[in-house]
Formats: sequence, structure tokens, C-alpha cells
Amino acid sequence: MIKYFKYLCLVAYILCFANSIYASSVPNINAEAAILIDAKTGTVLYAKNANEKYYPASITKLMTALLTIENLSPTDTVTFSKEAVYSLDKESSNIGMDIGEVITVDQALHGLLLWSANDVANGLAETIGGSIENFCKMMNQRAQDIGAVNTNFVNPHGFHDVNHYTTAYDMALIMREIYNNEYFLEIMSHPTYRIPATNVSDEIIYLSQQHSLMNSIRDSQMFRSDVIGGKTGYTSQAGNTLVTASRQGNIDLITVILKGNRLNYYDDTNKLLNYGFSSFTSLNLSTPKDILTILPLYSIHSGKLYEVATCEISVKEPLNAIVSSNIKKQDLDLNMTLPKHINFGKNIGDIVGEVNYTYKGKRLASCELMISDIKFLPAPSPYVFPKDTSNVDAFTYIYPTVVCISVSLFLILMLRLRRKKYFFDDKNKLKFHKKVQKTLK
Repeated sequence: MIKYFKYLCLVAYILCFANSIYASSVPNINAEAAILIDAKTGTVLYAKNANEKYYPASITKLMTALLTIENLSPTDTVTFSKEAVYSLDKESSNIGMDIGEVITVDQALHGLLLWSANDVANGLAETIGGSIENFCKMMNQRAQDIGAVNTNFVNPHGFHDVNHYTTAYDMALIMREIYNNEYFLEIMSHPTYRIPATNVSDEIIYLSQQHSLMNSIRDSQMFRSDVIGGKTGYTSQAGNTLVTASRQGNIDLITVILKGNRLNYYDDTNKLLNYGFSSFTSLNLSTPKDILTILPLYSIHSGKLYEVATCEISVKEPLNAIVSSNIKKQDLDLNMTLPKHINFGKNIGDIVGEVNYTYKGKRLASCELMISDIKFLPAPSPYVFPKDTSNVDAFTYIYPTVVCISVSLFLILMLRLRRKKYFFDDKNKLKFHKKVQKTLK
């Protein structure tokens, strides 16, 4: 019995120790749907009913803001029509725009994101799309483009409609598109804002950030300095909805709460953020400056391959992966898909393959591989090609031979003539000497 008890204690100790290594305990979320993702890679770190459809309420305005930033400049203007102002329900949130009133896009975006003004959403929709209906088509197309395939928008502000819905995962994708935009973050950093007198009204409009984790003035006890962007939402049908982006060090997280309870939807968000930052770490896997491998670059000459250079291979863009805090870079497997060599004609920056980082068979991150540099080798010895003799006249070969033989015969003849001359000269000399001797006698 004692041995059995000791065994149970040992098992309990191992389980507790294992949990402390791999991650903090997964939080208990009260909202009906929620998600936590790594904003840089899109990796899902926590999900609860993340692909179920819910009403978004005013977090819809994140898509309206995204299209506004992509299509208009801050200094452009918005002129409010009768439909933009009076097509809204009397309970709808607004900043009191009037027909014909003009404000800048910058002022409109502050009204949209800080105060959640529905009249501003309508005005921006008409300015960008020409009509609210056409703008909603743009919203849905943009959602499809980023993979938010379970979303359908029928208005630019999120006021309740049974055909206006989204999912926690889709809203995380939308927030991921806009959270890193510097202009968006600048607007989000303002706890308060003032819209001055317009062409219609002399009154100053005072705005205040509605996201409690971002308002250090109004909600100092709930304020989190690591929260950099987000949007609140509420209707009786949607409940409390909340999107939040947070940054600590090199980790960026996004949380989405759908059908939340007004008593704990901020608490749900804090649980998710704390869980993410305490349980996961971001690994810098590779940058375009890192050389992952080197491949030969070949040129084809007369049917033969000649190595003329070497190509340094790197990732196209910085590659990161978010993993449990206990996992190190050396624990990951690196797999590259590349050709054996690079053909002549490729240039620096050309894509030549792909790299995948996996952990225990699960893919964590992938990226295209490019040629980051080309280093040419010293010029090889020139290849001497054999001459084509098929069309050469026979005279080409005979003429040099004839010349050589003629010169040789001429030299031999001259040599013989010279010897003969010497012979006759000697013979004449002998005759002369004999004649002289005979005369003397």
C-alpha cells in the first residue's frame, strides 16, 4: 500500500513538473467564442468555438477602418448625406453629424475607432464605395481575400442584422491585417480626441477611447500598457464583443471575444493575453542576411555544364515561429526544397525554393527561398573547339607541303653546287702549281 502511494505521488509530481515546463494551465474562458493568435505568423494558440458564426456588433468597424486607410488619405474629406445620417436606428451610436457636414478622414477615423460612431461609418462607406451597399461588397471581398470566409457584412458599422455575422477566427484575421499599420496605431494611442468646429456646427466634439484596456485616463485600473489596438462592440443580440492587439518584446498577440458577458469579457481577454505571454516564446528562425546553403550556378557551353559561380541562398523575409517556452531553435527540423544547381540566367532576388521548420512533424513556419548573392568564380580555361574541315579545299593542306619540299630541294641543290665549285677550284690550283714547277726546272 505504501509503495502504491509513493508511486501515485511520483506520477503527480511528474505531471505537475511537466505542466510547468510546457505551458501555463489553459485558461477557462466565459465567452461563448474566443481565440488567441500570434499576430506575426497567424498561429492559433487558443480557440473556443473559433469557427462558429456570431454577431460581431461594432468590431465590424475594424474592416471599415482597414478599407478607409487603404483607399483614402488622412487629409481627404467626408461629406455626410441624408442616408448616412438618418438611415440609422435612434439607439445607434453616433457623433451627431448633419446633412452636408464635412470633416477630414483623420477626424472620421477617430470618431469611428474611439467613439464607435455609426454615422461616421456610413459617411466613410459612401465616400469610398459610392454607396453603402457597394461598400459592403468591398468589405466582403476584402474578407475573402484574407481568408475570412465565414464572414458576411451587410453594413459598415455592425448594427444588428441576422445576415451580418463573423467568427472569432475571421475577426482575428481582419485585426491581423490592420494592427501593424502605423497610422492605425497612432489613432489607437489617443485616449481622447477633439473634432473642432465644422462648416455646419460651431461645437467641438469630444471623443474618448472606449476600449478600457487602452484608456489610461478613464480606466486607469484596467489599463494595460502592452495593448496597442482594438475595438469594442455591443448589441443585445451580439452580447459584448472585443478585439485586442498586444505587444510584449518580440511577441504580438491578438485576442477576440464573441458573445461575451459584460462582467467578464475584459477578464477573458486578460486571461488569454497572460496565458500567451507566459506560455509561449518567439523564435527568430532566419533572416535574409542568413546564408542557409550555397548552390553552384552552371552555364551550358557546347553541350557541357561549366560551374561559373556560387549562389548564396537565404529566406525571402524574416522568419519567426511562436512555440512553447521550453522549445529551443535547435529542437526544430529544417527542410529545404531546392534544385541541385542553379541555371545561368538567374539573378539576385529570384525565388528558387522553399524552407520549412517543423517540430515533431508539425510545421511551424515556412518561407520562400531566394538567391541573396552570386559570387562568380575565376574564368575557367577557354575550351578549344575542333575546326570543321568538311568544307576546306584540299589545296589548304597540299600547298604548305609543296612549299616545304621545294625549299628543301633548293637547299640541297645549292649545297651540291657549292661543293662542286670548291672541287673545281682545288683542281685548277693543283694544275697551276704543277705548271709552275715544270717551268722552274
